[in-house]
Amino acid sequence: MKKLLFVIAMIISVSSFAQIKSVSLTASGLTCSMCSKAIYKSLTKIPDIQDIDVDIKNSSYRITFREGKNVSLDAIRKAVENAGFSVASLKVTANFTKTAVGPDSPISLQGGTYLFVRTPRQTIEGTQTFTVVDKNYLPANEHKKYAKEIAMQTSKENVYHVIL
Repeated sequence: MKKLLFVIAMIISVSSFAQIKSVSLTASGLTCSMCSKAIYKSLTKIPDIQDIDVDIKNSSYRITFREGKNVSLDAIRKAVENAGFSVASLKVTANFTKTAVGPDSPISLQGGTYLFVRTPRQTIEGTQTFTVVDKNYLPANEHKKYAKEIAMQTSKENVYHVIL
């Protein structure tokens, strides 16, 4: 019986493996290349970030992380805010291996908990990108679309509400 439970536990843990590949950040309030550089310098202070690709024209940043490290979206947001700007969009790209998601099925990824909003129950697999819809990760008018659903759940650090 113990062997059967162990095998079932191993299957469940393997089938729900996921790994964050990158984060795409769009900042707002930038007016020049110096603004972009200020955000870049602020982001480089986060020790778990491996690389940052900057697209000055679109005020966007593609961020990759050191392998096996936790990913704190709060640290990224705070770095942007410390540079004097705000986050207009934050998208997380991750690899999934048969992971069940749904409105009341949180998933844990590298130090963060992700709660899916407006997502029907489904199993995702392969590379998927989801958008963070919490306050301070979207413009206020965009966040309003999700505020009612998010208000029902507590907001804690490293807990993020996302849509596929």
